[in-house]
Amino acid sequence: MPRRATRAVLVRNVADALTACRAAAAARSIVTLISPPGAGLFAGPVWFKALTAITRRESGAGPGDARFVLDCADAPGAVLAAIRARVEACAFSGNAKARARLAAIAERVGVALVDPPAEAFELTQNSDFGALVAWFSSPAASLQRSGRSAKRTATQIPAPTRRGSGIRPFRGANRP
Repeated sequence: MPRRATRAVLVRNVADALTACRAAAAARSIVTLISPPGAGLFAGPVWFKALTAITRRESGAGPGDARFVLDCADAPGAVLAAIRARVEACAFSGNAKARARLAAIAERVGVALVDPPAEAFELTQNSDFGALVAWFSSPAASLQRSGRSAKRTATQIPAPTRRGSGIRPFRGANRP
């Protein structure tokens, strides 16, 4: 049976990452494990590299099974720190000019520079393993845009969620 498309799960710790990897394996899917919005600024790349290494070791997930993405919001300095630390991938939501420069630097050292995912399953909203497996098995849902201001950051008001589903639009810092 072929693997399904990649789905994103917001992870805050190794337990979340291991749960996501197990659910993805059960659903025969590929998982993108993304840090909380702006984590490149407050937790840093060293924390994320440790989370990546422990999760890969404990779950046995290889690069074809899971992708780890450190969200750096719109901060070029956080992206540069992530590149220097050689994280697998980092998400950047800043302006196009900075993105082009950062992408060139990242490509030279083998770090992927990506956009934050449109939506992500959040285990703090729904920790049910069955719901997570269903998330991986379901077709990609269309997003309903909220009227959230682009000036709000990850440390302010969280994005609205679909009540009880654990699935919410992923909003990096300063993302509409």
